[in-house]
Amino acid sequence: MKLQLKCEKCKQNFNKSVAAAFEEYKVGYVVCNECKKKNSRYISESDLLMYFVCSATLYTLAVVAIYLLLNLLGSVNVFIIYGIIAFLFVGMFFLSKYICYYIYVMAPFKKEWKDKQLDEDAAGIAKRMRWQFIMFLLVALMFGSQPNLIIYCFVLLVAFIAVVGIKVNLCLRNEKAQLNIKSTK
Repeated sequence: MKLQLKCEKCKQNFNKSVAAAFEEYKVGYVVCNECKKKNSRYISESDLLMYFVCSATLYTLAVVAIYLLLNLLGSVNVFIIYGIIAFLFVGMFFLSKYICYYIYVMAPFKKEWKDKQLDEDAAGIAKRMRWQFIMFLLVALMFGSQPNLIIYCFVLLVAFIAVVGIKVNLCLRNEKAQLNIKSTK
């Protein structure tokens, strides 16, 4: 299922710009590559955190699936296992793209203020999100590559996702409070 996003001004395909904004953790309005217009949908920290939670969940499921494939189907032809893993990664790639489009269009949990600009430190948010992603990968790679620590890996990855989920909730509350303060002034 292809979700086609269009620029508000020139009506050109807007998918690459939206995907780039989410993948690079850019806070703000997405600018069209064709006409250079800022579109009205504002990407905030909560949107980026939601994208991160969904991506982290996908990666965790992939780590579990690969672990199970390698351990349960170890006697099966190696090419079949690698083919399944390749299919898994291709599916994850397209699903992660769809997730960012979905968050951009539907603005889960924040439809009322999805177009409102917030006072956010864009550089600080991008830096925190990158570090968060690096820490997630370190946990996945360091613990996931050690067979005797695999249970700890699964527990830590689920805990990591839960903590980021809590951060999403807190971020949504902060955004709503910030907008309520602006509206009362």
